[in-house]
Amino acid sequence: MRRVLVVRIGRLGDTILATPVIEALHKAYGAGVVIDFASSPGASAFMLEMDQRIKRVFPIAHRSTPWRLHRVKRELEKHSRELPYDLVINLECGSECDDFHKFVHCHEFCGRPLVKPQHRADRHCVDTEKSIYCRLLGQEITHAAETSLQLQLEPQPPLVRPGTDYVVINPGFSGLQRPGYRSHRGWPLPNWQKLIVSLRDAAGLLVLINGTSDEEEYFKPLLTLSGVYSLFGSSLPALADALLQAKALVSVDTGTMHLAIARGTPVVALFGPTNPLLTGPYSRKVPHRVLVSGVDCQPCVKTPAQKQCSLNRCMTGLEPGVVFEACQELRQN
Repeated sequence: MRRVLVVRIGRLGDTILATPVIEALHKAYGAGVVIDFASSPGASAFMLEMDQRIKRVFPIAHRSTPWRLHRVKRELEKHSRELPYDLVINLECGSECDDFHKFVHCHEFCGRPLVKPQHRADRHCVDTEKSIYCRLLGQEITHAAETSLQLQLEPQPPLVRPGTDYVVINPGFSGLQRPGYRSHRGWPLPNWQKLIVSLRDAAGLLVLINGTSDEEEYFKPLLTLSGVYSLFGSSLPALADALLQAKALVSVDTGTMHLAIARGTPVVALFGPTNPLLTGPYSRKVPHRVLVSGVDCQPCVKTPAQKQCSLNRCMTGLEPGVVFEACQELRQN
C-alpha cells in the first residue's frame, strides 16, 4: 500500500484544479493508495476532508513561516518521520514550498525544487501541474485525469421544491468587497438582472444566487426579483449540494466555477481580464462554455493595462442575450 503526500496550498479553485492528481494516483497505484494533502486552511482543507479519497489534510497557513515555528508543519514532519511517505508530489510552481523537500521524510519526491515547472499563457495550469507527475504515473493515466470530488455530505435542506428546475449564478469573487479593489472580473449588475429575467420568463427556471455573506448587500437588488433564492453565506456542503442538482452554473472566474465542474454541473463561465486558457473550466466530460467579449486588450490580468483600465470593456461587452443562449445550449446538450 503506497502512501502519498500532495502539496498544493492555494484557494478553493486552486485546490479543485489539483484534484486530477487524486484520480491519477488511484489509476496508477490502485484504490488502496493512501493520499494525504497539504493545503490551505478554510474552504480548501474542509473540502478535502469531505472527499472520501483523502486520508488526512494538513492545513498550512502562512506557508513562508519557518518549520520550527509552524505547528502544523512540525506535525507533518513528525508524522512523516514516524512513517515516511513513499512519494511526495509538490504541485506548487512558486518557491514557497521548496522546503518540503528538506523537511518531509519520503522515499521519492517530485516537483520543486527538483524541477521548476513554469506556467505558460497557452497552457492550462492543470496541464502544467500534470507535467510534474506525468513521467512518474504514466502519460495515458495523467492525460485522462480530470477535476473531481467524491464528497461525503450530510443531506441538506432543499431551498426549492424537489424536482424544480433551477440554475445557480455566482456574480461575486474574492476581492469584490475589498476597499479600493478594482472589480475587473465583475459583470454589471443590470446584466445579471436581465439574465435572471430571461432565465425565469423564457426558460421557466428558478435562480439561486451564491456568494459570501459580505457580498449579499451588494447584490441585494437581484434578490428582490421573483423566482430568486439566496445562497449567500451558505456552507460549502450546501453549495456543493445545490450545484449537484442544478441545470447549470453561470459564474465569473472564481472557485465556484471549478467546484461546479468537479461536481459534474454544466458551466457558463464569463471571462474578462483573466485568461481562460490558463484558469478556465477543466473537463472533457462536463459540458461548459467560456464566454469572452474579444476586445483587443483581453486578457490583461497583472499587466499595466489592467491597472489603467477604467471601462472594464471586456466584461461590459458581454451581452446578457449571449449568456442566456449559452445556458440554453448547455441544457439541450
